[in-house]
Amino acid sequence: MIEHFRKQIEDVDSKFVGLDKVDFMLPVYNPKTHYITVAESKYFQALVRLRHFIKGASDVYWGQLHGAYNIDLFMMTPSVSSPMGSGSDSEAIPIKFGNLRTYLTDSSQFGFEPILVNGISRAYCYLPSMRGEYPDKRHLNQFYHCEAEVVGSLDQLKPLIQGYVGFLAETLLSMKNILYLLSIDYDVTIQKLNSLTDVTQYTEILLEDVVKILMDNGLSDCVYKTAHGKDVSNTGEIRVAEILKIKCPFWITNYDRDRVAFYQRPCRENPNKVINADLIFPRIIDISFGGEIIGAGERQDNKDDIYESLRRQGLDSKPYEWYINLRGLKDYHTTSGFGLGVERFIAWALNMDDIKNTILYPRLKNIMTYP
Repeated sequence: MIEHFRKQIEDVDSKFVGLDKVDFMLPVYNPKTHYITVAESKYFQALVRLRHFIKGASDVYWGQLHGAYNIDLFMMTPSVSSPMGSGSDSEAIPIKFGNLRTYLTDSSQFGFEPILVNGISRAYCYLPSMRGEYPDKRHLNQFYHCEAEVVGSLDQLKPLIQGYVGFLAETLLSMKNILYLLSIDYDVTIQKLNSLTDVTQYTEILLEDVVKILMDNGLSDCVYKTAHGKDVSNTGEIRVAEILKIKCPFWITNYDRDRVAFYQRPCRENPNKVINADLIFPRIIDISFGGEIIGAGERQDNKDDIYESLRRQGLDSKPYEWYINLRGLKDYHTTSGFGLGVERFIAWALNMDDIKNTILYPRLKNIMTYP
């Protein structure tokens, strides 16, 4: 399976040998005429193929190499995974569906958990997620997520995530002609992707230590302090990597309980912290994308703790009673999961600074575009 997949990539990539990089320049985005750009630009010829094989690599890694089942999930839900509150700055997109008020799916995580009670130990998907906050260079209103949920702890999941990142890097390195045409700095892209294939264990830093490093270096503006806890800005993520001279992705772990989603499991030794981790990718070049690309966490398995987290974040438990009830089923086991932002990963690999340029059809709040 892997050799066949790599042969497919090589065959496609060979069609781009010797082509002029100038012909594949990133086109200027115009929402009114973007459909014409997609139809005519050679940039999108190459991007379509790169994205195709990123998805293919995800299927091979999770489905073939690690026995996870690909799950076809819903695109509407009454239970958003990141409800507005102290634990999220994400905004769900409400829709009217007949007589029901529901939402476009902001993550597929909730669809996995019932399946993992029913004799499946690993599940994954590669689907769009929709969120309603205003877009910027790091956020789109519709983006693609490779998400997986497994029976087990976060410590058991992390090596699988690290292996996935390495496998994605290997996949991109198999299409060097396409990378040459699309990357802002091809040589640096190759160097960084090669480094990902060599790393077996990423550095881990506690959020508390990240905050201290930033404060000690006069970067208090990179730390968000609220009544609900602390968090670090994207600039803070990038700067701490620069301060510590970290060149490869690294984990920031154990965030404050009331600054993350309510379902993240509290730490046993400190219930005001949770068992979670964000994988931070240092910028490859100064003007390129950097920061959190993967978020992961261990799920709460105690009903009372979930109610307590909802209460602390001022959230109504009604939309999540089904989620809480799962914990009472006889075959329920603790699960952990993650999500990788596909556009963010591609932007990072290609040294781009705006994830809008790594998707075929950007969907941006209040901006009309076709199709």
